[in-house]
Amino acid sequence: MKKTRIALYMIPALLPPIWLLLSGQGAKMPVMNERRWGLLLQSAEIAAGSFLLCCLIAVFAALGLFLHFPKKKMLRWFFMILAPLPSYIYALTYMNLIRFFGRWIPSFLSVPMAGLLPCILVETMAYLPFAVAIALISLEQADGREWKAALLMKDADLVYFQIILPRQLPYLLAMGAVIFILSVTDYSIPSLFQVNVYAMEIFSDYSAMGNSACSLQLAIPMMAISVAVLLLGVFPLRNVKRPMAAGEEVHPNHSPLMKGLCYLGVGILFLQILLPILSLLPFIKEMAAEFVPAWEEMFHSMVTGILAVILLTPIGAGMALILSERPEKGKNNYAVILWILTLLPLSIPGVLSGIGVLKFFSDTPLAFLRNHLAMPAIGMAIRYLPFSALIQFGCYMRMDRDKILAARLLESRKGQAFFRVKLPMMYPGLCISAIVVFLLTLGDVGCALMLMPPGKEPLSVKIYNYLHYGASETVAGFCLLQVICCLLCMSLLYFAVKGHGHAGSKASDKTI
Repeated sequence: MKKTRIALYMIPALLPPIWLLLSGQGAKMPVMNERRWGLLLQSAEIAAGSFLLCCLIAVFAALGLFLHFPKKKMLRWFFMILAPLPSYIYALTYMNLIRFFGRWIPSFLSVPMAGLLPCILVETMAYLPFAVAIALISLEQADGREWKAALLMKDADLVYFQIILPRQLPYLLAMGAVIFILSVTDYSIPSLFQVNVYAMEIFSDYSAMGNSACSLQLAIPMMAISVAVLLLGVFPLRNVKRPMAAGEEVHPNHSPLMKGLCYLGVGILFLQILLPILSLLPFIKEMAAEFVPAWEEMFHSMVTGILAVILLTPIGAGMALILSERPEKGKNNYAVILWILTLLPLSIPGVLSGIGVLKFFSDTPLAFLRNHLAMPAIGMAIRYLPFSALIQFGCYMRMDRDKILAARLLESRKGQAFFRVKLPMMYPGLCISAIVVFLLTLGDVGCALMLMPPGKEPLSVKIYNYLHYGASETVAGFCLLQVICCLLCMSLLYFAVKGHGHAGSKASDKTI
């Protein structure tokens, strides 16, 4: 059963490069000239900057949330409210803020509107909520009794950096590797800031030559770097002993400097939410004016997202359940291999994933779907399958395992414990995964650009094109529409999960 679930995950997740490899045998290898190596290095620089900045902020922000926000309240997770927001909205926010402050403070106009720095800052804001989420989850698993005992002997700052942070580090490195891969395989944000990167080279080469096999070979150096970073990031997980005992609440008295850094980290999380909203609110009239013209594109995006979620959620749930199982003694290396298999599809650039799905549809009897929204939906499902598994894994790690074990021991027939206890406990993870992935598909550019049917342009591609044309007011109205959609969906998720939390807990207690 476990092997079947792994196969159901791996076959579609790796379908694009496998199909391109099988159909492109004998194709001429593209030349890796000096310019292309330079583009690859530039992509790595942006990704490394985003990775380091995200992890640095996440360490202090997660500690600030852990110490100053109630543990059992959803308020601790407020920073996730705009987590699935498309990164190009943060790019527009950056541009709007520079223009706004430049009117009053002329020196702000000297801040670069193009180049590597804006790319790193925008990508950091886009990926920061996920980094903080992992840092907070790992911090919540710290052994409270061990932490308190250490505080009797050492200063609170030293205890954190010598004992607690090393326990968080494997999780942070794994999340950092994911951020690096997402950044290095993306071309949408760098292109908005006039920075040419290697992922754009793959897209440009395919647009000019139409040779999918050549695109795969061109992507190999980038995928090799991504896999290397993935291995370095995931390998330390083999030493993690899961799950750590949460123990008691801890209230260490940190130094003023440490507290200031924590407040700064939490403040950045507030800005990550407020800045997009505040910078786009002046364009609410444009949003109202453009709502009707954008409705058709929004409808195409929503249908695609819903179909993608239906396809990927059950498969992601199966892989997440495998990852959340406690590894047997002496089988930590097996757990690491499972993690690598889960994260490996992330190393496939979005544009290459789109090319692979396009090639697969063209070469099989499924070619008739090329004119339907099912095609981009399948492409999105393949692209965001790892996200679904990771999000659900994070939720499943918080389930009460003793309650599940008790239900298995007391069930009167096979499957009763799963349907009456485990599945209701999985409900929050399924909801969070479905809504977050749905919102991610709404903002996708790479896959959508390759797979959209004729005459069925999604809103994300329309916004991306308008940003290049410079129609700032119109595109701001579109972006505000997406922000409101994100706020509504995440608010709905909050009430759904909060309401189920009490009901589900009582129901499972009654069942046992």
